[in-house]
Amino acid sequence: MLELRHISQNYGDRVLLQDINLQVAAGEIVALLGPSGSGKSTLLSIVAGLQPPLKGSVWFDGQDITRVPPERRHFALMFQDFALFAHLNVLDNVAFGLVEQRLAKSDARARAARMLERFGLLDHARHKVWTLSGGEQQRVALARALITNPRALLLDEPFSALDAELRQGLREEFCRHIAAAGMATLLVTHDEAEARAMAARGVRLVDGQLRAAW
Repeated sequence: MLELRHISQNYGDRVLLQDINLQVAAGEIVALLGPSGSGKSTLLSIVAGLQPPLKGSVWFDGQDITRVPPERRHFALMFQDFALFAHLNVLDNVAFGLVEQRLAKSDARARAARMLERFGLLDHARHKVWTLSGGEQQRVALARALITNPRALLLDEPFSALDAELRQGLREEFCRHIAAAGMATLLVTHDEAEARAMAARGVRLVDGQLRAAW
Protein backbone atom coordinates (compact mmCIF):
# COMPACT_ATOMS: atom_id res chain seq x y z
CA MET A 1 0.00 0.00 0.00
CA LEU A 2 1.14 3.52 -0.86
CA GLU A 3 0.52 6.06 1.92
CA LEU A 4 0.95 9.81 2.13
CA ARG A 5 1.02 11.10 5.69
CA HIS A 6 0.57 14.78 6.50
CA ILE A 7 2.30 16.01 3.34
CA SER A 8 2.75 19.79 3.12
CA GLN A 9 4.58 21.87 0.51
CA ASN A 10 4.94 25.56 -0.29
CA TYR A 11 5.60 27.32 -3.57
CA GLY A 12 7.39 30.49 -2.54
CA ASP A 13 5.11 32.19 -0.04
CA ARG A 14 2.08 30.22 -1.22
CA VAL A 15 0.84 27.15 0.62
CA LEU A 16 0.49 24.59 -2.16
CA LEU A 17 -0.18 21.39 -0.19
CA GLN A 18 -1.47 21.31 3.37
CA ASP A 19 -1.60 18.17 5.54
CA ILE A 20 -2.31 15.73 2.69
CA ASN A 21 -3.23 12.19 3.75
CA LEU A 22 -3.98 9.47 1.20
CA GLN A 23 -3.84 5.69 0.89
CA VAL A 24 -3.70 3.73 -2.36
CA ALA A 25 -4.00 -0.05 -2.14
CA ALA A 26 -2.26 -2.57 -4.39
CA GLY A 27 -4.14 -2.82 -7.68
CA GLU A 28 -6.20 0.28 -6.89
CA ILE A 29 -6.41 3.36 -9.11
CA VAL A 30 -7.05 6.61 -7.26
CA ALA A 31 -7.70 9.72 -9.37
CA LEU A 32 -6.29 13.04 -8.19
CA LEU A 33 -8.31 15.92 -9.65
CA GLY A 34 -7.91 19.66 -9.56
CA PRO A 35 -7.33 22.71 -11.78
CA SER A 36 -3.97 23.64 -13.26
CA GLY A 37 -1.64 25.02 -10.63
CA SER A 38 -3.44 23.34 -7.73
CA GLY A 39 -0.42 21.20 -6.81
CA LYS A 40 -1.31 17.85 -8.42
CA SER A 41 1.99 17.42 -10.25
CA THR A 42 3.93 18.63 -7.21
CA LEU A 43 2.29 15.94 -5.09
CA LEU A 44 3.14 13.33 -7.71
CA SER A 45 6.77 14.51 -7.72
CA ILE A 46 6.91 14.12 -3.95
CA VAL A 47 5.55 10.58 -4.20
CA ALA A 48 8.12 9.77 -6.90
CA GLY A 49 10.93 11.19 -4.79
CA LEU A 50 11.80 13.96 -7.24
CA GLN A 51 11.37 16.59 -4.53
CA PRO A 52 11.12 16.37 -0.73
CA PRO A 53 8.02 17.52 1.13
CA LEU A 54 8.21 20.49 3.46
CA LYS A 55 6.50 18.34 6.06
CA GLY A 56 5.11 14.81 6.19
CA SER A 57 6.22 11.45 4.86
CA VAL A 58 5.70 8.90 2.08
CA TRP A 59 5.25 5.26 3.06
CA PHE A 60 5.07 2.02 1.09
CA ASP A 61 4.08 -1.32 2.61
CA GLY A 62 4.64 0.03 6.10
CA GLN A 63 8.09 1.52 5.44
CA ASP A 64 8.96 5.21 5.45
CA ILE A 65 10.53 5.93 2.03
CA THR A 66 10.55 9.73 2.27
CA ARG A 67 14.35 9.88 2.08
CA VAL A 68 14.73 7.01 -0.38
CA PRO A 69 15.99 8.30 -3.77
CA PRO A 70 13.70 7.88 -6.82
CA GLU A 71 15.72 5.08 -8.42
CA ARG A 72 15.40 2.95 -5.28
CA ARG A 73 11.65 3.40 -4.81
CA HIS A 74 10.84 1.14 -7.78
CA PHE A 75 7.97 3.38 -8.86
CA ALA A 76 7.17 4.22 -12.48
CA LEU A 77 6.26 7.80 -13.41
CA MET A 78 4.58 8.45 -16.76
CA PHE A 79 4.37 12.00 -18.06
CA GLN A 80 1.83 13.46 -20.48
CA ASP A 81 4.55 13.87 -23.13
CA PHE A 82 5.58 10.18 -22.71
CA ALA A 83 9.27 11.19 -22.12
CA LEU A 84 10.54 8.58 -24.60
CA PHE A 85 14.14 8.73 -25.78
CA ALA A 86 14.19 9.97 -29.38
CA HIS A 87 17.69 8.62 -30.04
CA LEU A 88 16.69 5.05 -29.12
CA ASN A 89 14.50 2.65 -31.05
CA VAL A 90 11.31 1.22 -29.56
CA LEU A 91 12.99 -1.94 -28.26
CA ASP A 92 15.76 -0.06 -26.45
CA ASN A 93 13.29 2.45 -25.00
CA VAL A 94 11.43 -0.41 -23.34
CA ALA A 95 14.64 -2.17 -22.29
CA PHE A 96 16.17 0.99 -20.82
CA GLY A 97 14.97 0.53 -17.24
CA LEU A 98 16.26 -3.05 -17.11
CA VAL A 99 19.68 -1.97 -18.42
CA GLU A 100 19.76 0.72 -15.73
CA GLN A 101 19.12 -2.07 -13.21
CA ARG A 102 22.30 -3.70 -14.58
CA LEU A 103 20.59 -6.53 -16.43
CA ALA A 104 22.66 -7.70 -19.41
CA LYS A 105 21.61 -5.81 -22.54
CA SER A 106 20.81 -9.02 -24.43
CA ASP A 107 18.53 -10.22 -21.63
CA ALA A 108 16.93 -6.79 -21.31
CA ARG A 109 16.17 -6.71 -25.03
CA ALA A 110 14.73 -10.22 -24.93
CA ARG A 111 12.36 -9.23 -22.11
CA ALA A 112 11.52 -5.98 -23.91
CA ALA A 113 10.61 -7.91 -27.05
CA ARG A 114 8.20 -10.09 -25.06
CA MET A 115 6.64 -6.98 -23.53
CA LEU A 116 6.25 -5.37 -26.96
CA GLU A 117 4.57 -8.52 -28.24
CA ARG A 118 2.12 -8.29 -25.34
CA PHE A 119 1.22 -4.77 -26.49
CA GLY A 120 1.06 -5.64 -30.18
CA LEU A 121 4.14 -3.57 -30.97
CA LEU A 122 6.78 -6.18 -31.77
CA ASP A 123 6.73 -5.25 -35.47
CA HIS A 124 7.83 -1.73 -34.46
CA ALA A 125 10.74 -2.88 -32.26
CA ARG A 126 13.46 -1.46 -34.52
CA HIS A 127 11.61 1.75 -35.38
CA LYS A 128 12.50 5.12 -33.89
CA VAL A 129 9.82 6.21 -31.44
CA TRP A 130 9.17 9.49 -33.27
CA THR A 131 7.88 7.51 -36.27
CA LEU A 132 5.03 6.03 -34.21
CA SER A 133 1.53 7.40 -33.73
CA GLY A 134 0.56 9.01 -30.42
CA GLY A 135 -1.27 5.90 -29.29
CA GLU A 136 1.66 3.66 -30.19
CA GLN A 137 4.06 5.94 -28.30
CA GLN A 138 1.80 5.79 -25.27
CA ARG A 139 1.81 2.00 -25.35
CA VAL A 140 5.60 2.06 -25.59
CA ALA A 141 5.67 4.31 -22.52
CA LEU A 142 3.39 1.93 -20.63
CA ALA A 143 5.46 -1.09 -21.67
CA ARG A 144 8.60 0.69 -20.47
CA ALA A 145 6.92 1.47 -17.15
CA LEU A 146 5.64 -2.07 -16.57
CA ILE A 147 8.74 -4.02 -17.60
CA THR A 148 10.59 -3.18 -14.39
CA ASN A 149 7.67 -4.53 -12.30
CA PRO A 150 7.18 -1.24 -10.43
CA ARG A 151 5.56 -1.26 -7.03
CA ALA A 152 3.48 1.81 -7.90
CA LEU A 153 2.48 3.64 -11.07
CA LEU A 154 2.23 7.43 -11.13
CA LEU A 155 0.38 8.90 -14.12
CA ASP A 156 0.55 12.63 -14.88
CA GLU A 157 -2.13 13.56 -17.46
CA PRO A 158 -1.15 10.52 -19.56
CA PHE A 159 -3.83 10.89 -22.27
CA SER A 160 -4.07 14.65 -22.68
CA ALA A 161 -2.40 14.70 -26.11
CA LEU A 162 -4.59 11.99 -27.64
CA ASP A 163 -7.92 12.08 -29.45
CA ALA A 164 -11.09 10.90 -27.71
CA GLU A 165 -11.41 7.50 -29.42
CA LEU A 166 -7.79 6.59 -28.76
CA ARG A 167 -8.04 7.76 -25.16
CA GLN A 168 -10.93 5.40 -24.46
CA GLY A 169 -9.07 2.37 -25.80
CA LEU A 170 -5.91 3.19 -23.89
CA ARG A 171 -7.78 3.81 -20.65
CA GLU A 172 -9.21 0.31 -20.85
CA GLU A 173 -5.79 -1.11 -21.69
CA PHE A 174 -4.16 0.67 -18.76
CA CYS A 175 -6.81 -0.58 -16.33
CA ARG A 176 -6.32 -4.19 -17.44
CA HIS A 177 -2.57 -4.07 -17.00
CA ILE A 178 -2.72 -2.23 -13.68
CA ALA A 179 -5.13 -4.81 -12.27
CA ALA A 180 -3.04 -7.70 -13.59
CA ALA A 181 0.17 -6.26 -12.14
CA GLY A 182 -1.44 -5.30 -8.81
CA MET A 183 0.13 -1.85 -8.78
CA ALA A 184 -0.96 0.98 -6.54
CA THR A 185 -1.75 3.71 -9.09
CA LEU A 186 -2.20 7.45 -8.67
CA LEU A 187 -3.73 9.15 -11.72
CA VAL A 188 -3.37 12.92 -11.96
CA THR A 189 -5.87 14.55 -14.32
CA HIS A 190 -8.14 17.56 -14.68
CA ASP A 191 -10.62 15.48 -16.74
CA GLU A 192 -13.26 14.13 -14.35
CA ALA A 193 -14.93 11.94 -17.00
CA GLU A 194 -11.61 10.25 -17.68
CA ALA A 195 -10.94 9.87 -13.97
CA ARG A 196 -14.32 8.24 -13.34
CA ALA A 197 -13.76 5.87 -16.27
CA MET A 198 -10.54 4.57 -14.72
CA ALA A 199 -10.73 5.01 -10.97
CA ALA A 200 -13.18 3.62 -8.44
CA ARG A 201 -12.15 6.42 -6.08
CA GLY A 202 -11.36 10.05 -6.74
CA VAL A 203 -10.04 12.89 -4.61
CA ARG A 204 -9.92 16.59 -5.41
CA LEU A 205 -7.16 19.02 -4.49
CA VAL A 206 -8.78 22.29 -3.42
CA ASP A 207 -6.89 25.13 -1.72
CA GLY A 208 -4.07 22.76 -0.83
CA GLN A 209 -6.28 20.14 0.79
CA LEU A 210 -7.77 16.85 -0.39
CA ARG A 211 -11.52 16.32 -0.52
CA ALA A 212 -13.36 13.18 -1.59
CA ALA A 213 -14.70 13.53 -5.15
CA TRP A 214 -16.60 10.20 -5.16
